[in-house]
Amino acid sequence: MDTKKLIRDHSKIHSCLVEMPDGRLITKKKLCIYSPVRFEERKLSFVGLETSIVGIYGIVLDNTYYGISLVNAMIKIEPTATLKVEIDGDLYYEFSFDPGAVVMSSVNLVKNDQLVYKIYDELISKANIPWYIKYNDLGKIFDTANYHAGANIGGNHEVTELLVSLIARNNDDRYKYYRQTIKNLNEEETKPPAYVSLRSVIYSATNTTNKLAGSYFGQGVVSALVTPAEKQEKLEKLLML
Repeated sequence: MDTKKLIRDHSKIHSCLVEMPDGRLITKKKLCIYSPVRFEERKLSFVGLETSIVGIYGIVLDNTYYGISLVNAMIKIEPTATLKVEIDGDLYYEFSFDPGAVVMSSVNLVKNDQLVYKIYDELISKANIPWYIKYNDLGKIFDTANYHAGANIGGNHEVTELLVSLIARNNDDRYKYYRQTIKNLNEEETKPPAYVSLRSVIYSATNTTNKLAGSYFGQGVVSALVTPAEKQEKLEKLLML
């Protein structure tokens, strides 16, 4: 599947989903849900006789349209078939649903505030971003955390957006912040960002002191030698007093 050819249109997705009186969600057309295989290792998905996935997934209709879910809760699904497929070099579970199949066993979800940390650790801290989540979507990743997980975060976009701005980098030079290399968000289609771990001593440490004092000393030394700081930061001045 060539994800670059897909058209983002949530209205097309919503039009084929029907909520039943008992809370089940049924599809009128064949569709597929995509979730990274690595989510299973992070306890963000459980695939087996009963399948549950975190509500942060991509959903594709007719291999033409797609939408995303940013629900901070585990969702029990009932796929007609499950496959592992490779998309942009990463493995994903492809959950297929035939017309008339139950997509969600219930739209009434269980709150679990511990799930929010797992989402943060995977998407923000480790910067493992699935193909369906775009730069602007990341700033909204915790919008449903309060309602669905009972975690009192996400109400202030500025905090999440600040973290996203730190891990999003220029694809050609990962030392440059993405926000400083584009004129507007419309350029994301032709100039998508690369992402670096928030804990990366190579890219996220901004001065020599942090590089040498942080984790992975060897990598920090190499980074300090290859990309030396151009100016002394306030932290370094304070440490020298």
